[in-house]
Amino acid sequence: MKKHLLLMAGGAAILGSVGWFATRHAEHVMLETSIDHFRQALGPDASFTFATAKPGILGRSVNFTNLTLRQGPETITADRAELERPGQNGGDITQIGRLSFRGFQFTDPAISLQSDQLDIEDLTLPVHADSPGDAAQALGIGHAHAVRLRAFISPVQTDMAASDVTLDNFGEGLASHLEARDLALNTDSPPDMGTDGGQRHLHALGISVDGMDLSGFYTSLSTGAPYLPRPGADDISITNLDIATTAPLLRAARILAHTNRTDSKEQDVISIRGLELWPDAPNLGWLPTLGYTHLAGGLVLNETRDLQTNTLHVEELALDAPDMGRLHLNGTFIRPGSVPLLSAPRPDMPVIAMDLSYLDHGMVPRALQAIAEARGMSPAMLLNTLATQQPGTPEGRAIVAFLAHPGKKPLHLVLQPSQPQPLVAVLTGLATLGAIPEINQQMGLHVKTP
Repeated sequence: MKKHLLLMAGGAAILGSVGWFATRHAEHVMLETSIDHFRQALGPDASFTFATAKPGILGRSVNFTNLTLRQGPETITADRAELERPGQNGGDITQIGRLSFRGFQFTDPAISLQSDQLDIEDLTLPVHADSPGDAAQALGIGHAHAVRLRAFISPVQTDMAASDVTLDNFGEGLASHLEARDLALNTDSPPDMGTDGGQRHLHALGISVDGMDLSGFYTSLSTGAPYLPRPGADDISITNLDIATTAPLLRAARILAHTNRTDSKEQDVISIRGLELWPDAPNLGWLPTLGYTHLAGGLVLNETRDLQTNTLHVEELALDAPDMGRLHLNGTFIRPGSVPLLSAPRPDMPVIAMDLSYLDHGMVPRALQAIAEARGMSPAMLLNTLATQQPGTPEGRAIVAFLAHPGKKPLHLVLQPSQPQPLVAVLTGLATLGAIPEINQQMGLHVKTP
């Protein structure tokens, strides 16, 4: 009896071993077939190589070492990779349900990207059209998570690093979601708006982008084509932002930006809490002249751009700096179509109409002191000189009265030029303090007092 049991056990073991080897052999055959089909689906301009490839549990996944995928100018490499076998769901060989990389690197003409660990779900591989009649397929990502991400973006000469990045819904024309923690950027900035250019460093504790077409933005970077934002809403949130060159430029505790876009209009609502700006920031070189080390306060901006007429209407711009003053502005401007909506105002941007209100919190006396010292007189003598030099215009008298007692009530200026005037011309006209009737008439200047 025991002999029969031993024979039966031995036979079962032999059959099991044969079955195991047969199953593993079948898995390897299926794996090689899948890899061959995968290579064919990538097209003639692609290559797919690796050091080793082993089937995972039940043959549902594949484990690669030293993987390299090249397609046109794009290259992906990884020290180790595990991916669900392509084509398992629905038979499309370019659809991969899950991937996991260690030592990942991606390069193309626009970007070089590295990550210690990268996990991707619901990947659609890009497929280029071989002929005009063939359909191309763009890169698509359902979900991705990267740990210790580093990148270099060639078109904007920018280095980027983040400790943790999550991306959802990346694809042609889709509203994506991006989260990044401990983000750092180093970029070469050209001289503009009073800056000397050079290296600019940005760091943020956290950044969230929701609703933006990140695939279209990437295509714009890689091809140089203009970025066309998708209709709809998108939101950006930034925590603990710090921008500097060799000296600090800007800090903000929290930035919130909401954009709602249609085919004819773009509306932006932006708030910045804990804003700090230093003299090396554009147009702020005058701060030390008035005895300020930097500007500190908060900002709210609500603006709408008419995409058909390229006019910009500022419903509200409120800048509150407790040690300086509170500025309220609304108006309508001509915005060239080639200028990004949120870029700094250009000196040549035409002003159609502008309404400005300013309540002083200590900056006017500092300005009078600095101007008086430059002219070798006291602030009282300067005010007396300004009053006597006025030719009797009501605008001039109202402005000088405000300068003499700035903390009592706000200065309210309304500008309605007969034809659009460049912003720099408007600012130059305001510098005359309403003393020249011809300039007042040209700008359509009216001074209102409460």
